[in-house]
Amino acid sequence: MIAPVAPDEFYATYFGQKPLFIKGTKDKFAAVLNWTGLNDILNLSGIWSAHSLGLFLDGEKIPPQQYCMPAINRDGHQVLQPAPDRVAEFVRRGAAIVCNEVDNVAPGINAVAGVIERELVGKVQSNLYCTWAARQAFKSHFDVHDVFALHLEGTKAWNVYQGRAEYPINHPAFQHLGQAHHDRARGALAIEVTMESGDLLYLPRGQYHDALASSDASVHVTMSTTMPIGLELISLLYEAAIGDPLFRQNLPRASDDAALAAYVGKVVDRLAQIGKSPEALKGFAAFRRSYRYPRGVFALPAREPRKN
Repeated sequence: MIAPVAPDEFYATYFGQKPLFIKGTKDKFAAVLNWTGLNDILNLSGIWSAHSLGLFLDGEKIPPQQYCMPAINRDGHQVLQPAPDRVAEFVRRGAAIVCNEVDNVAPGINAVAGVIERELVGKVQSNLYCTWAARQAFKSHFDVHDVFALHLEGTKAWNVYQGRAEYPINHPAFQHLGQAHHDRARGALAIEVTMESGDLLYLPRGQYHDALASSDASVHVTMSTTMPIGLELISLLYEAAIGDPLFRQNLPRASDDAALAAYVGKVVDRLAQIGKSPEALKGFAAFRRSYRYPRGVFALPAREPRKN
């Protein structure tokens, strides 16, 4: 996927550090998804909802009520389901189609997501973006995950800026900064690339960017890759601490600051002991190795012809 860049070079120079643009051949990602495949999965109308299929126009999300109809999904729940004629009308006006978690319905994309997960031992969610000439789906922003953008159809110009948020995560502290903040923090333009079929762009999390389709229609899929972080070790420590009576005690009375300070000191020391124990380190390592989504593949046996 990253050829001709060697894995050792990618890890040493780019991964988690700086953007990388790789020019590919037209057919490099031909087996991932094409226009026919995109229409095929969109025509599985019963699987889509306002949550999984969104429309964006000039950087603003179109309210689902404007392109969806009430429907009953496969689980018998009422949802807002995209109506093809309404979606087509917004597309004619230049709206971008965003299909979330498309790896769940597109085998080629699912295969690539599995490759990334096995190599990086991370979790991959794949979103597909279908955009139109001279219309921008999203304003300058950063993502809270590493991004591998695979370009499938048409052309799109990407602007990558010098600004980069320091290890952002999926938390309100990073989700509600506002566009004015992003426009200031993005900094000067670092690189500008025009993506064509077969090209790949890697962006470490926090890297500011935006994109604008430059052909009649453009399709790319982003492999949003989340790696385990230190905060998740705190969650594991919490589970380990439940078994220790020290952590289940009531805090000292509100008026006794000295007792509170002493108790906090005991808690911190005990957490350090647990975290450094061989058992905890073994658990951390197992958690790290298993950090990926399950991607099982059905392989039903072929039915043998009935003998007369």
